[in-house]
Amino acid sequence: MPDEKDKSLTPTMLKARNEILVQFGDHTFDQALDEVKTLLSNEKYSSTRLALFAARSWIIRNKIYAMMNEPFVYSLNELENTNIFSGTDEEDLSGGLDGLFDDDDDDDDDRIISDDQIEISIIKTTIHDGVKFAKDMVIKVSRIDAERLVSDKKAKYFD
Repeated sequence: MPDEKDKSLTPTMLKARNEILVQFGDHTFDQALDEVKTLLSNEKYSSTRLALFAARSWIIRNKIYAMMNEPFVYSLNELENTNIFSGTDEEDLSGGLDGLFDDDDDDDDDRIISDDQIEISIIKTTIHDGVKFAKDMVIKVSRIDAERLVSDKKAKYFD
């Protein structure tokens, strides 16, 4: 969901709201709303209360958007088209686009398909080879893909 409402927030308020949202990135919408409600009941400073209200408003707007447009999104950080929860997503996107073009000869060793399949556990919701994997899923991937996902801190080796 494009953040058209963010234009009305000052940069300071936007930063404060995003810091609150990042804390609850792995929570469902309802859990995050409950956490924000708890924080609001205890907060005395008006600037922090405003940031909490902005976070609550963002969660409610995006919960409604997800219910209507993305029914399989269950946690805040699974939302598409938001850069709040992605500290390094710009780097990930540029690195991910390199594999789309065949003119890169220096990446030939990455294209080797290994018969070795390794089980890994996803620790951060991610998209791999066009498939979205939710947190805590266990999947089998090639050794090269496993190393890449583990080094990107999106998965860990499954024992």
